[in-house]
Amino acid sequence: MGTPTVGGVARPAVAEAAEVTRLVRGLRWIARSAVRTFYSSVEATGLENVDPARPTLYAPTHPNSIIDPLLVALFEERPICFVARDGLFDVPVFGAVLRAVGAIPVARRSDHAGEEVDHGAMFSACREALASGKVLVLFPEGKTHGRLRVERLKTGLARIALDAPPDTQIIPIGLNYLVRHAFRSDVHVAFGEPIAPTGTVAELTERVADTLRRLTVHIEREDDERLIAQVTAMMAEVRAHEGLDQEASPADRVALAQRVVDAYRWLGERDPERTATLRARIQALLEERAELGLGGERPALQHRGERRIARRWADDPATFVLGAPVALYGIVNNALPYLALRVLLGIAPPSFYRGALVRLGGGLAIFAFAYAAQTAVVATYAPALAPLYALSLVPSAFFARRYLAELRLHRVGPRRLFRMVNHRGRLAYLRAERDDLAAELAELRREYLAR
Repeated sequence: MGTPTVGGVARPAVAEAAEVTRLVRGLRWIARSAVRTFYSSVEATGLENVDPARPTLYAPTHPNSIIDPLLVALFEERPICFVARDGLFDVPVFGAVLRAVGAIPVARRSDHAGEEVDHGAMFSACREALASGKVLVLFPEGKTHGRLRVERLKTGLARIALDAPPDTQIIPIGLNYLVRHAFRSDVHVAFGEPIAPTGTVAELTERVADTLRRLTVHIEREDDERLIAQVTAMMAEVRAHEGLDQEASPADRVALAQRVVDAYRWLGERDPERTATLRARIQALLEERAELGLGGERPALQHRGERRIARRWADDPATFVLGAPVALYGIVNNALPYLALRVLLGIAPPSFYRGALVRLGGGLAIFAFAYAAQTAVVATYAPALAPLYALSLVPSAFFARRYLAELRLHRVGPRRLFRMVNHRGRLAYLRAERDDLAAELAELRREYLAR
């Protein structure tokens, strides 16, 4: 049997001393199928940094709640042991899954009214997991969050690593969601170079933190996040006009955002006054867009029309005409579960940190139930067509979604038509200001590259 791969990249092989149970294999298959369904592209870089023959301690960032461990598990074939806060073990069903896969509970003072907690059993379990050939996964930030930054790390990771078996490697992992909760968006998973557990707890913690900042889009100030996202989108357009980034990957977009962050820092040190003026103009542009109902509420490093799969169907109008019946078929057969999910999210909106998880889990359950019910109805009246009908549901759903997305990009819908009629002057200002800002950013890029 060949080496397992994801997206053409080899996964770390299974260590001989470790075993993966059938239950875990089944859960992995479900999790990987769900992740591949929800996200359009999950790109991993740096997998060659992982030595499967050495005890491994993964240290990922934690920007997207329970989706994060699913992504980490996507690229690992060895048995995995997650460290999770003890409160999760009390959640119905999910707690049972954690216990079934051998997760290790950790008590946090913040979850226990600030009382002292004993971590001795947790540290002992972590040492045993590493010694037995399992991969230990611990999120060193100690919490999930919605920021485009690496939060201050807890010292638990360093304390575990310094007491780990000899030759243990710490692998920092940067999880970069281009649009955190959006269906069929892209993700970049960056595996860093191995870190040897040496030095003091404080020194090792800072080495891991510094590596994680280099593997992610790290923005110090929260009020700069939307600004950086907007500048990244503008620079992507500038590069596209120059014939660059025609096949940009998720890793390429993250790298572009990282360069924007570095350039913003460089300009602030070099010319604070110019930086303040530019920042004020971009903030004003964002506020004007928000008042007109344009743009999302959260910073996104990828926009609706930028998916790699979208190669501008307008270049081939026949695609719209010939694809209309298939898209209509997909819309009709997916309307009920889609509306049911929307109603569910409206009645019980998830917290920002659990948005992707609720959409993923709730969507899978609702659509699976609806597909089963609809197939049963077809089987009642046309048994011979039921298998073909069932097989057509998922592909037609994806095609309908892609068709509608492209239709929105190339047609003037009612809302946009209303804005164009009633806010012509403001829209003209937005276009002119955006063009002027793009030109200034292009000039700044030349200065930055020539420094």
